[in-house]
Amino acid sequence: MIKIWLIISLLLLTPASQAEELQSNQLVPNVQLDQLFINAQIALDLTPTMEEALAHGISLEYTIEISLRDPDQPFWRNPVNSKRTRVKVAYDSLKRTYLLTNLTLQRFSTDRDLKRTMNTLGNLQDIPLISLSQLQSGHTYQIRVQAQLERDALPNALRLSTLFDRDWRTDMGQYNRYWTAP
Repeated sequence: MIKIWLIISLLLLTPASQAEELQSNQLVPNVQLDQLFINAQIALDLTPTMEEALAHGISLEYTIEISLRDPDQPFWRNPVNSKRTRVKVAYDSLKRTYLLTNLTLQRFSTDRDLKRTMNTLGNLQDIPLISLSQLQSGHTYQIRVQAQLERDALPNALRLSTLFDRDWRTDMGQYNRYWTAP
């Protein structure tokens, strides 16, 4: 019995073979007025199952986290700083439009094209991350962007199936870039 539970738990922890890695078309650190800002364009693709859920009125929520890490420090001293934003994608079948809501900033946008909606979701502009005075000049840091589908935001009936169905990706991966503080 213990072997069966071990096999099941390993299957649940193993990343899905169909899961796509988080892709970043760009991740650009920008320094303005003694502040580090991050601009990024990340690609979050939906599986056919996720698109079908949207079409049937199930909204999808994501958490996108940008963090600054010090590779020379142990994990308990990392990240140096991080910012999270939560976004929600929903489909309005009466208007035939997708509604993108930034739950953190309370901003809304609509579009009739799902691809453009997902592109807007992954467009991170001028995210203030940390003051340069808090960083060591000339030291190399790691900037990390992670995105995750929020399984807890799905209806209860779907939460369990997302554990077993590989078409529901809950871990979108991460993108890293090294940056040296001026």
